[in-house]
Amino acid sequence: MGLRIESACNCNIGRVRVNNEDNFYFAGRILPVENKGLKASVSLEAPLSGEVVFGIFDGMGGEKFGEEASYAAAKTAVEKREELSGYVLPARDCLNSLLDAMNRAVCGRAEELKASRMGTTAVMMLFSGNYAYVANLGDSRAFRLRNGELLQLSVDHTDAAFLQGQGIAGRRPRLTQHLGIPPEEMVLEPYIAKGEIREGDRYLLCSDGLTDMLSNMEICALMNEAGSICSLTDKLVEAALEKGGRDNVTVIAVQVYDR
Repeated sequence: MGLRIESACNCNIGRVRVNNEDNFYFAGRILPVENKGLKASVSLEAPLSGEVVFGIFDGMGGEKFGEEASYAAAKTAVEKREELSGYVLPARDCLNSLLDAMNRAVCGRAEELKASRMGTTAVMMLFSGNYAYVANLGDSRAFRLRNGELLQLSVDHTDAAFLQGQGIAGRRPRLTQHLGIPPEEMVLEPYIAKGEIREGDRYLLCSDGLTDMLSNMEICALMNEAGSICSLTDKLVEAALEKGGRDNVTVIAVQVYDR
């Protein structure tokens, strides 16, 4: 029958925040602007005969602008669903075009709300045939677990290297790119990569509500130990909450298998 994927998504407001600025695109599903996350993981099983797309968006901007930004990005993915499921452009161009549309949507919503600071990170995965494409802006991350080893596929767009080079400690790295930057201010350059998928691969998309709470070693251990993919998303969220849950946490996990 060829390669198939099993996937699951979970989103939790955390233990500290009173609002959820995360959103996602999962099997055509997104969250409303005002939400408290998901009550339980949602799942999807699909053949890799067509294109399958996932995304996570972590909003920022204070007041309720973070929720508005992440929702605008997720809603754009829904509006572009037909293009995503049967695109004519090469996958890289498709992802670039999608992120550009998302950026325009976030900027447009910021103008409507008269919000001077409003934006969202984005990390996307597109599965097509025997390949997985990842695209990101900001510090929401994508990982692949293969043969028990964890590899980060995304690239953080932050000034962490500058801070380290200058010996500056005690300040959280700032984002250097994200959705919501007007084109006249900066031309966004999303990181996009392509890799061949193999049976047994596990992929993870997540907001920094997970990676701020858990080390890569802890994430790797959970991805190796968890049985079902729904169990994995639950365990990742539970672990982030046990460590303090200081931020909203959203995860999408994907398992590749041959059946």
